[in-house]
Amino acid sequence: MKVLRRFVDDPGAVDAVVIVLATWFVLGGYVAAYAYVHEPGVVLVGPSKAGLTTVTAAWSLLTLYLFAVFARGLRDGRVWNRALPDGQTGTFAAALIFGAAWILDQAFWSPVFGSNAIGLDSLFTPPHLVEIAATAIIVSGPLRAAARRGETVASPVTLTSAALLLSALTFATQFAHPLIDPWPAGDYEFRIAAQTWIGENMGMAALLAQTAILAGTGLLLNSGFKLRPGSLTFVFALNGILVCITKGHFSLLPAPILAGIAADAWVAWSGRRPGKPSASLCAVIGGTYAFAYMAEISLLPGGTTWGASLWAGAIIACTMLSWLMGRVLRAGLPAAVVEPYAVFMDAPSEERWTLDPDRAAREHLVRAALDDLGTPEALGRSPLARLPSVSKSESAAVELRALLVDVIGELAASSSPRDAESGHLLLDYYVRRVGSHELIMERLHMSRPTYYRRLHHGFELVADRIDQISVTG
Repeated sequence: MKVLRRFVDDPGAVDAVVIVLATWFVLGGYVAAYAYVHEPGVVLVGPSKAGLTTVTAAWSLLTLYLFAVFARGLRDGRVWNRALPDGQTGTFAAALIFGAAWILDQAFWSPVFGSNAIGLDSLFTPPHLVEIAATAIIVSGPLRAAARRGETVASPVTLTSAALLLSALTFATQFAHPLIDPWPAGDYEFRIAAQTWIGENMGMAALLAQTAILAGTGLLLNSGFKLRPGSLTFVFALNGILVCITKGHFSLLPAPILAGIAADAWVAWSGRRPGKPSASLCAVIGGTYAFAYMAEISLLPGGTTWGASLWAGAIIACTMLSWLMGRVLRAGLPAAVVEPYAVFMDAPSEERWTLDPDRAAREHLVRAALDDLGTPEALGRSPLARLPSVSKSESAAVELRALLVDVIGELAASSSPRDAESGHLLLDYYVRRVGSHELIMERLHMSRPTYYRRLHHGFELVADRIDQISVTG
């Protein structure tokens, strides 16, 4: 019973269950795609039935599981938007939206507009686009949860979530994917049937689109987490396997794997210097993917119809586009755009931490930091995160969160009943996120005035303890 309860109460276990079901969910979608595109103009009944059955089963189990966790949270007295672990409220909502879009598709859209469409006429119907967007939110739940919890190292669950998010994007853009339609290949049937310039245009567009998506995924992971060796290789390989299912071109699978290996090597080599690579990492991903892909196509029995100039130009173009993505996404708006409006953007001077016990700012800063306990980005901007005793080896947000949780835990274990009550209510409201202030009042059997006096006292005690650590640390 304790083991089963863990899969409801432990956020890490919830993420693991979600990612297992989400993997089957996405796999079923790619098997269904295989049924629709493997043979032009023909829908393969067996794979179609297998894929849709897998999607239906995985979605049903995932939705029922999250509903059970949600109901358990409500029964424990949590407010509705905190009943599920961090990141999973959006997953549950997206699962419901996916089901609603599916019902709309089966009950209205398909009967009215026909259900035998193939190609983009099937992929880009409004209900299917809603389903794809909902799928992206569903599979990225563990990734969002890890970011909100302030995890610094990307776990296997986080990496799998990123790979499935990438796979949702490549599913939506399967009409322009070099692993699905190898336009540069000399023996590709559709290139033979089409004009030469059509094959070149489609092949180049597919390479540019997919290298940009891969580079963005690598930048997202490397910016948000510390990556273990092999992390990006795992993400790109898992995505490559799913994509190659669509038309069975597994001979092209080494391209994303080699791109992942090169990206991991670049991350490891860049780790010797301060900061994290952004534009350079994107360029490595895009350039390696394009080079490996074109080399593989050239080594196939049919060879390639692209000349050396176009061959080299494709690699350079993919590298340049990926590098530009890294510069733009990492840097944000250029200074030339922001500077003319600086006079309107000057923020008032921020509050700073002080050892003066009479300053009301101390309590305000502690309360603001506790409010942001589940949001690492905001917590990292707190003045408390810049204290010498906080900013050490890991990210300031993670260290500050750990410090606040430890201080509140010490407070809850205090021998003074008043201090212990203050610690318990801070623990329930800010750390465990049990529910509203009113609920915690009832749990601790406190009147409203007593509760808020203890809350104020708790802020003061946390501030005092941080003072002690700042002085002695």
